[in-house]
Formats: sequence, structure tokens, C-alpha cells
Amino acid sequence: MTPILDSCAIHDSYACRTGKGSHLAVKRAQLFANQYPWFLKLDIRKYFDSIDHNVLLRLLDRKIKDQRVVLLFGKIMETYHSTNGKGIPIGNLTSQHLANYYLCYFDHWIKEQRKVKGYIRYMDDFILFRETSEMLKSDLKEIYGYLNQNLKLSIKPGIQLNRSKKGIPFLGYRVFPQKVLLLVSSKKRFIQKLIKYESKYEQGVWSEEKLAKHITAMTAFISHADSKGFLRNTIQRFGVSSYGLEPGEPRRQLEQQRQELPVGES
Repeated sequence: MTPILDSCAIHDSYACRTGKGSHLAVKRAQLFANQYPWFLKLDIRKYFDSIDHNVLLRLLDRKIKDQRVVLLFGKIMETYHSTNGKGIPIGNLTSQHLANYYLCYFDHWIKEQRKVKGYIRYMDDFILFRETSEMLKSDLKEIYGYLNQNLKLSIKPGIQLNRSKKGIPFLGYRVFPQKVLLLVSSKKRFIQKLIKYESKYEQGVWSEEKLAKHITAMTAFISHADSKGFLRNTIQRFGVSSYGLEPGEPRRQLEQQRQELPVGES
């Protein structure tokens, strides 16, 4: 079913799609930040738990001609409820595709009815870019109505409407027109994981190979930001053995350093 559901998607929908992903979404956000002076960032309140089964079945019926398949999806949905008639489990592969599809007609409404050229969505996180804040305020009012009336969804508190040059918090980064930085929360998670993984290696729970594998995955995430100084300082500070340094400090000292978080920009 993936090609059929994916055929509804707009170009700038980046989650759970072949050839897309979070890093391309961040690059696209930076491109729009250079083109438009204002942005509006929103995300859905308790998205997976708020997906309405009846609404989703109606949307699937628009795309799938074989009613046996629609009924099969209905049976899959019946196996999970956050509340009566709502919710899909986050971990299931079917849920990822269904959740993406649930907002695809909203994407088309934004692009084709609201005429928003600068628009990105990564699952339930989305950003609109415009020439003026007044245009985005008008979009916001209409978005509230569309989501509530058509999809029975609500926006999470903490709406962000600001100038693009101030930086856009998105997918663990702060995206500026000319640079991409890590959010402080991303730095903190990186250091906490690094301490945890190093401790597993020191205690003999993990081999050096397994430690290196996990560290490589972590550094891949931060490598997409302007983070060389942060990475260098963090490695020196916590002594990651997989980078050819001596094994890290004793657990007591690592815990003491943990209290110094969060790390500032560097």
C-alpha cells in the first residue's frame, strides 16, 4: 500500500518516505528561511493518539478502491485505542504510513487553497513561510478551523511565529538562513547518551566495536549542524575510547560532569 498512500503526498512531506528524511527537511527549511522573512511553526497535540478512526477510514476510502483492503485497515485500527475510536500505536510501521497519509489532504489545502509556497511537514511538525506575519496569522486562524472540523485535531500550545533570521527550532536543530546549530536540548541528550555508552564500555557490557557503532550513529546526527567545536570539546571532555582516546573517567566524575549540563554554544 505504500506507493498508493505515498502518491497523495506533496513534495515537501519528509517523514517515512523513500528519498526524504529529516536532514533533507532541515536543508529545505534553510532554503525557505533564505527566501521568506517570517515563519510559523506548529505541531499537533498528541498526534498519534488523536487520529480518529472514522475520519481515517473515510480518507482511505478516497484513495483505495478495494473495500476489502479498507475493511482490513479498519480491523487493524480496532486493535488499538487511546480513547474510544481514536489513536494508532506509534511503533507500528502501518501507523507511520497512516499517520503521514492522515495529513496529506491538509498539505494540499495549505499549498493549493492557502497558496503557501514555503511549506514543510515532517509527520506532525510543520512550518509555513511567508512574506509578512499578518499573512501567517491569517493562515493560523484557518488552520485551527480546518484541523478541528476535518480531522478532529488540535494544535499543541507553544506556537512559534517569528522572523526567519531569529532561527527556527526544527527536528533537533535551530535553522538559520546562513547556518544550522544544535538545540541546547539536543546537546544535552548527546552528552547524556555519550556518558551512558562510555559507562557500558568501561564496565565491560559493550565491546569497543559496539561502542563505536553507537557513537557513529550519534555523531551522524550532529554532523548536519555547525557543530565541530561542540563535538571536539565533548570528546575531549568525556574521553570516548572509540575515538582513540583513553577510556573515560570513573563513573563518579562522569556523574559530577553531568550536573554541569547544559553545555553552551560552541
